[in-house]
Amino acid sequence: MKEEIWIKFYEGGALKEELTFVQAEEKIKDKVAELLKLGIEKGDRIVVKLPNSPLCIVTYLGIYRLGAIAVPVGQLEDQTRLDFIINDSGVKAVIDSSGIKILSFRSCNDEVKSICTIIYTSGTTGTPKGVCLSWNNWVSNAQSLIKHHNIDKTTVFASPLFLSHCNAHGLAMITTYISKCRLILFDKAPKNILEIISKEKVNILSVVPSILYDIFNSNKDWKVSKELKYIITAAAPLSPYLLKNVMEAWHVRIIQGYGLSESTNFSCTMPINLGDDIYRLVMFPWPSIGVSLNGVEIKIGNKDEEGVSDELFISAESNFSGYWNRDKIEPKLTVHTGDLGYYKIIEGKRFFYFKGRIKEIINRGGDKISPFELESELRKSGLEGEFAVISLPNEKYGEEVGLVICKLSDLSALEKIPKYRRPKQVFLLKTLFYTPNGKLQRRKISEFCSDGKAEEVIIHPLT
Repeated sequence: MKEEIWIKFYEGGALKEELTFVQAEEKIKDKVAELLKLGIEKGDRIVVKLPNSPLCIVTYLGIYRLGAIAVPVGQLEDQTRLDFIINDSGVKAVIDSSGIKILSFRSCNDEVKSICTIIYTSGTTGTPKGVCLSWNNWVSNAQSLIKHHNIDKTTVFASPLFLSHCNAHGLAMITTYISKCRLILFDKAPKNILEIISKEKVNILSVVPSILYDIFNSNKDWKVSKELKYIITAAAPLSPYLLKNVMEAWHVRIIQGYGLSESTNFSCTMPINLGDDIYRLVMFPWPSIGVSLNGVEIKIGNKDEEGVSDELFISAESNFSGYWNRDKIEPKLTVHTGDLGYYKIIEGKRFFYFKGRIKEIINRGGDKISPFELESELRKSGLEGEFAVISLPNEKYGEEVGLVICKLSDLSALEKIPKYRRPKQVFLLKTLFYTPNGKLQRRKISEFCSDGKAEEVIIHPLT
């Protein structure tokens, strides 16, 4: 009987390696033996800084099988952040492309043996924090995703996202492992990714909006393969204009989801079986992040009223066990997300909508302005290209609205914005700042512009 292939790995756009489920189990056993021989024990923390590959997956699953704790780190992390993570998590070893390096033989407290992963937050609005997750967290979330997306051994799933991020770690790696479906894994998004998607008869493609933006703008005339059911986006908000363009050109749906590391990946996502009329109703003019997954309860603030914006609170079995070195390690019943949102009831279901990070809301003399919503308004008013709304320090109002653009263009769209919300300064950057996972770094952009490192565009007649 032919062994079922789990992973088909593409590096630089070419098929590099295939791995069956049977072969993967043998390699996981070998990895456990290797770690034990080096003195790695249950509860020991290990930084994993590997590029996407079958070896990367085997390494993570070997650590989990042993009962040790993986600390995922992206390939593009700067040295300052890497040093912080190593010191904060107190790791025993680092695994990277050069092999395994033992750093110390720290003893392990029994209380941390209940967790298997410490994923550090991106730190876009503050100091990175180590999110403590258990294997049960991952399995619970994976099972909810399997049920929601009808994933089984016949499904072909593809992802170019980094396995060091919660999204790919949970959905691309653990969910495909548990469901026994095929994973088309990429080292990154190659230029011929759509050709491979068609060739491999992929059913579900998982990306972040920034990657989808680049893929779409390089392949607007792509003829979508009949096997592709939909594209999943998460980790950052989906622009309604990217959604509209993709649907009109490719005739394929985008299923947007929402979650964070503290609730182990996805907490809600769009239903996959909506009729065309209902899909358009909930996705236009503003894309919904979907309905809560099985086993997840989402509330909006303390009042939890339809149409009222407030902080999203998440209760789920997949909630984390606290922040490393900050909390007692125990399951948290409720996660305060720090995100603003609201819901609409449509056909008896709560469809949630994202409004932005609370810490990113601009408080201009008491007027609360959402950068995320203002960007959409500017796009609708005719502003083109890559841009971002930021907060700037202001002596009179405390904070003022700023705009960063990546290409000089017609700024007359600003005239359509009410004066109190209109950007008062515009800066020109070659590119915006993103985390390796595609999240916009507003705080970093704001600090860069406030320090005079970006060229200011004169717009005084408009302000």
